[in-house]
Amino acid sequence: MNLVKANITFYIRFYRLIALAVLIMTAVIVGSFVVGESVRSTLVQRVYERLGDTETILFSKNSFLESSVITNPLFEGHARSILVSNGFISDAGRMIPVMVWGVDDKEIPSRGVKINQALAEELTYRDADVEGRDIVLRLPATGLVPSGSLFVTDNYTTSARFALEGIVPAEDGGNLNVKNEQILPYNIFINRAELASILDIEGRINLILCNKIVSYADFAGIWHPSLSGIKENSHGEFAEITSDRMFIQRDAVQTLYTHNSESNRLFSYLVNSITVGNRSIPYSFATAADQYRGRALQENEIILSDYAAKRIGAKVNDAIRLTYFVSKDLKTLSTDTLYSRVGQIVPLGELFADKTLSADFPGLSDMEKCTDWDSDLPINMDLITKEDEDYWAQYRTTPKALVSYRAIYEKWGNAYGSATAIRNDKPFNTSGLDASMFGVQIIYPKELGLSAARNGVDFSSLFLSLGFFIILSAILLMLVPLSEMMYVRRNEIALFSALGYPKKRITGILWRESAPVVFVSSLIGIVAGLLYTWLILVLLGSLWKGATHTGGFVLFPNMGSVLTGFMAGIAVSLILLRVAIVRALKNHASNRKIQNNSLRRKLCLALVFTLATIISVYWAAANAISLFVVAGVLLIVTAACWGDYVVSRWGVPQSGLFHSSKLIWANLYANKKRVLLSFFTLTAGVFIVFSVGLNRRGFTDNAQLISGTGGYSLWCESSVPMYHNIATQAGREKLALNDLPEDTRVIQITRYSADDASCLNLNKVSQPTVLGLDMELLKTADFEIERSMYLAGEAVFEAVQTAVDSIYPVLIDETVLMWGLMLNLGDTISYESGTGKKVYLQLAGTLKNSIFQGNVLMDKRLFSEIWNEITGSEIALFQVDEQETEKTKRLLEQALNEYGVKVTTTAQRLKEFNSVTDAYLNIFLTLGGLGLLLGIMSFIIVVRKDFVSRREQISLLHSLGFTNTRIEKLLVKENRIVPLYAIVTGVLGSLTGVVSGLLNVSIWIWLTTILLTALLTLCVIAFVRFKI
Repeated sequence: MNLVKANITFYIRFYRLIALAVLIMTAVIVGSFVVGESVRSTLVQRVYERLGDTETILFSKNSFLESSVITNPLFEGHARSILVSNGFISDAGRMIPVMVWGVDDKEIPSRGVKINQALAEELTYRDADVEGRDIVLRLPATGLVPSGSLFVTDNYTTSARFALEGIVPAEDGGNLNVKNEQILPYNIFINRAELASILDIEGRINLILCNKIVSYADFAGIWHPSLSGIKENSHGEFAEITSDRMFIQRDAVQTLYTHNSESNRLFSYLVNSITVGNRSIPYSFATAADQYRGRALQENEIILSDYAAKRIGAKVNDAIRLTYFVSKDLKTLSTDTLYSRVGQIVPLGELFADKTLSADFPGLSDMEKCTDWDSDLPINMDLITKEDEDYWAQYRTTPKALVSYRAIYEKWGNAYGSATAIRNDKPFNTSGLDASMFGVQIIYPKELGLSAARNGVDFSSLFLSLGFFIILSAILLMLVPLSEMMYVRRNEIALFSALGYPKKRITGILWRESAPVVFVSSLIGIVAGLLYTWLILVLLGSLWKGATHTGGFVLFPNMGSVLTGFMAGIAVSLILLRVAIVRALKNHASNRKIQNNSLRRKLCLALVFTLATIISVYWAAANAISLFVVAGVLLIVTAACWGDYVVSRWGVPQSGLFHSSKLIWANLYANKKRVLLSFFTLTAGVFIVFSVGLNRRGFTDNAQLISGTGGYSLWCESSVPMYHNIATQAGREKLALNDLPEDTRVIQITRYSADDASCLNLNKVSQPTVLGLDMELLKTADFEIERSMYLAGEAVFEAVQTAVDSIYPVLIDETVLMWGLMLNLGDTISYESGTGKKVYLQLAGTLKNSIFQGNVLMDKRLFSEIWNEITGSEIALFQVDEQETEKTKRLLEQALNEYGVKVTTTAQRLKEFNSVTDAYLNIFLTLGGLGLLLGIMSFIIVVRKDFVSRREQISLLHSLGFTNTRIEKLLVKENRIVPLYAIVTGVLGSLTGVVSGLLNVSIWIWLTTILLTALLTLCVIAFVRFKI
C-alpha cells in the first residue's frame, strides 16, 4: 500500500490527467443515467399532478349523464362529478384555448373562477395580481340537442364574464388533465352548477373521477337508461320513450324495436313544403311513424290533417309530395322529395290532442311567431303567410302530416339518432340497452399514464449517445498520459522482469496502482455528474426547451442510476487501463519489417472501404437518403485505412539515400496507434460538429416545404367545431367568409381527440388522435407517401378508403411510426367507437414529415362509421396564393372569432415540429463541441509529451549535424499532418453525410462552416508552431 501511495505521488503528473479523464467519463455516464431518471420521474410526477388519486375515469363522450349518479353507493365518498368543456379566452388579441372544469368547490363563488399556474403565466399574471381581474370566457353553446343536427339555433358559442378568485396550485389538482402529455394544460375551474346553467344542461355531467377501480360490470349494475337521458313516460294508452337530446341513438332504437316487437318509432321533422298539384303549404312539421292508432302505414302512404287537406285541396288517393332538407356532411344542404299518396285524412284536433306526437325543437317550438324562428336552416320567411302564423299561434308544432317511418328514416335520420320517440302499448323491455350505446366509456388513466411516462423518450440512452464523443475524448485523455508513464517507467518495468516477475504480476501491480485513482476520481465524478445533470435539466427547460416543450424538470438522483453510472465508469476505466497496460508491456521491436503481404492487406482493405463508400453514396442517392450518414462514416474509415497504408508504406526503414521526409514518416509509424487514436477522436469531433451545423437547413428547400404542407398555406384550429362546409357558397355565407379568394382550396377535418403522438410529446403514446378527412382531396395535394404496406404501384390514397374485415386503414407520419409509436407498417391500434365497440386501425402507409405529425389520418367516410357523432370540423386547411396568405389569415381570425380559432401558417407549424430536431441538434452540437475540445486537449497533451519523450532523439539529430531550424521544420511538419488530415477528413465526411441537402444549406451556414474550418486549421498550425 505504501508503494502504491508513493508511486501515485511520484507520478502525480500522469495520474492527474488520468484522474481528470476518469472524472469526466464518470460524470457523463452518471449524468446521462440521472438525466434519464429525472425526466422519467418528472413525467411520472406530472401524472400524479394531473390525476391525483384518480384510478378510474368514467366519461360520456358527446352526451351527458345525470349528476345524481354520483350519489350511488358505488361512487359515494370515492368520486367527483365534473362537467368539462372546451373553451377559449382572448388576451391582447390572442385566442387561448382552455379546458373548463365545472367542479363542486365551495371556495369558488358565483360568477367566480380559478385558474392554474400555467394559464396565469401565459396571461403574465403574478399571484398578487390575480384576484379582482376579470376573464371573459367563451364556451360552446352545447345544450342537450347536438349542435351538428339540423334543428338547432345558429348560435354555436356563448360567453360569460367571471372574476378571478385565485390560482389552483399543481398539488391541489391545478394541472388536471386526462391526456398523456407533459405539456401543462391551461385550466379554468368554475362552479359546476353555474357552468351547467351557462351551457343549458342543468343537472348533467360528463366526467366522473373515482379513486378506486370501477369495472364496467360494476357500473352496468347501477346504470339505468334514465341516467343517459332516456325517459319512459306513460300516457295512459301507451308508454313512450324519449331522449332529452331529442334524438335517440340508432343502436338504442334498433335494440328497443327488436325487444318490443309492437313498438312504434317516431321521427319529427320540419319539411319545406307539402304539395298537391300546384297548391302547397310551406314549412310544416311532419312526423314519421310505423303506425297510427294501431294501423301500420304503408311506405307510399301519407296521413294528412283535415286542415292540411283542405288548404291544398287534397283527397284520399291523391298524389302528394313533401320536400325537405337533407344534410350528409357539414350541413351541406340539399333538397329531397318524398312522393306518395294520401292514405287517410284525420281531424286536426285528433293530432293536436296527442301532445308528444311531435318533438320539441330548440329555437322553433318555443317561439311566439314563425318569423321568430331561430334556426340554422335557410328558412325563407317571405313564404310564411298570415294563415301560417295563425296556425302556429294555436297549434304550434302539431304535425300536418304523418309519413311512413320505413320510407323516410334513412333520409331524416342523422349521426345522432334515428328516432325522436318510441311508443309501445305496454311498458318497455329495456334490458337490451347498454351504457356504451350512449357513449359511456371507462378508462384507467393512472395505469396508462404511468406506462406512457415510464416508456417515453429514453433520455438516458439519448444523452449517452450524445455524450459518446466526450467519453471517447476522455478515453484518449486517459490513455495518452498512461502510455507516456509506461514509457517513463520502462526501466522500472525491466527491473521487475529481471527480478523474475512475470508479466501478469507486473500488470497486476500497475493495474492495482491505478485502481485508487480511478475509484476516487469516480466518486468525485458522481458529484460532477449530478452538477452536469442539473445543468442539463436547466437547459432542457430553457435554451433546449424546444426538445421537451415544457419546463420544471426536477433532479431525481435515484441511487440505482447513480450506482449504475458509478460502476459503469469504474468498470470502463479499469478495463481500458488494464488493456493499455498489457499492450504497453508487450515487446514490439521498433525496427521490425513489414512484410509485403501485410502492406497488400492494408491496401486491399483501403480499396474495399473506398468501393463501399462509393456504393453507399450511390445507393443512398437512389433509395435511402438516411444512408448518406453511413456514407460519411465510411468515408472517415476509408481515410483512416489509406492513412494507415501510407504511414506503413513510407514509415518502415528502407535502404537507399536518406531524406528528411523519411524521418517524419518513420516517427509517425513508430507512434502509429497513438496517431490513429488522435485521428479518430479529432475526425469524429469535427464530423459531428460540422454535420450538425450543415443539417440546419431552415426552409429554403421549397420541395421539402411543399411535401410537408401539401401546398396548403394556413392551418386553422378551432375550440368550437364548425358545422358548415367552407367549400360551398352557403357555408361561407354562414361563417362570414364571403371575402375568401375565389380560388381558395379547403380541407375540413374532423377530430377524435386522444393523445398527441408527435415529437412534442415525451410520453409513449398508445392511442394517437385520429383525423377524418377527404382522402380524394389529400390525394390531389402535394403530400408524399414515404412507405406503404401495399404492392408497388398501388394507389395508396385510394386503398385507404376501403376497410377490410372491419380493419380500418390509416396513414401516419413516418417519424411518428418509428419513434413515437415504435410500430411497423401493418400493425394495428385499438380504439373504442362511439357506441363502445372495439375497432382496429391499421397503419397502412406513412407520409413524409408533414403538418399532420402526431395524428392518424383516416378517410372521413370510414371515420364516420366509427365516430358518427363527431360531425363538426375542428381543423381546416386553406390553400391560397402566397400574396393572399396574410390577408386570408386576418380574415379567418376575424370571421371565426366566435369559434376560438387559432390560425397559423403551415410553414410555421412545420417549423414548430422541426424545432424539436433543432433542439436536439443544439444538444448534439454542444456535447459534440465539448468532445472536440477534449480531443484537441488530448492532441495538445500528445504533442507536449511527444516533445518531452523525444529529447534524446533531438540530441541525436543535433549530433548528426541537424540545425535547430531544420529540426524545428521536421517536428512542425510531423505534428501538423495528423490534425490537418483529421480536419479535412471530418469536413469531407460531414459534407458526404448531408450531400442530399447541400443545396438547401443557407449561405450563412456555408460561411460559418468555411470560417470555422479555417479557424480550426489556423489554430492547429499556430499551436504546433508555438509549441515547437
